[in-house]
Amino acid sequence: MRNEANDITLWHAPNLQAELLRARFVDFSYDVHTHDTACFALLTRGAIRIRMRGTEFIAQAGDLYAIDADQPHAGWPVDSDGWQQRTLYVDLIYLRSLVRDENVVRSISVAGPLIRDKGLAELFYEMHNCSQLLTSDIAPDAASALYCEEVYLKFAARLFDRHVRDAETPAIVGKESRAIRLAQEYLDQHLGRQVHLQDIAAASGLPAFRLFRAFERATGMTPHAYQRQARVRVARSLIRLNHSLADVSAATGFSDQAHLTRWFRRIMGITPGAYRNAFGSVLVAR
Repeated sequence: MRNEANDITLWHAPNLQAELLRARFVDFSYDVHTHDTACFALLTRGAIRIRMRGTEFIAQAGDLYAIDADQPHAGWPVDSDGWQQRTLYVDLIYLRSLVRDENVVRSISVAGPLIRDKGLAELFYEMHNCSQLLTSDIAPDAASALYCEEVYLKFAARLFDRHVRDAETPAIVGKESRAIRLAQEYLDQHLGRQVHLQDIAAASGLPAFRLFRAFERATGMTPHAYQRQARVRVARSLIRLNHSLADVSAATGFSDQAHLTRWFRRIMGITPGAYRNAFGSVLVAR
């Protein structure tokens, strides 16, 4: 890998009900963040060090790592060469519905974070590459939508046969559990305002320090990190609705468009403009 600018391609695949990304990262680190869907990433070159609650690991070329929705994590390169990856963002319940007839009555999670299953990785790569070809004007006949969807089904079937389990329930109950929920609701409802820890504590019904410790223990993020994450999530929704980036910045509590861009990129890996283009023209590369 040459030491040059990061190279990112993002697209939305309606037939897969998913967002997909192909990227080379050289001088980039992901800040602590979560996704509102499950995230599957196949390392195709280099290595990335990933920190999650209670664990830290290195994913290398050939590894597929999986992170559940709302699971805080951060990542950074192992060396100056950076890494390359292909990523799938998809709702796990939707993926399950493709290969299971019965209704889901319990929470499920991926038995990751590292999944070393060569067959699954091969299916993932084939599906991902096929989906990208379908969005390309260069080789429109090089891939079939039907073939892509069949490989997607095979990937989902192998995933659920081998690598999915019942989700663990956080060991936070009673008064603290309710307080954390109220604190999250307060932050979600005041994205455009400067808030203080005492404000959140008052809304939650717990003393500030007790709330801070319980919040971080339960969510894996501090209230401030959760606030940034919530702002970026709402920003994504507004961008998909074609709001201007200036309006998005104001609505989500960022001081200006540059502030939005900085945090959006640190969490999503791409700029807000690139994300908007991905939904406006289906495919964007930068």
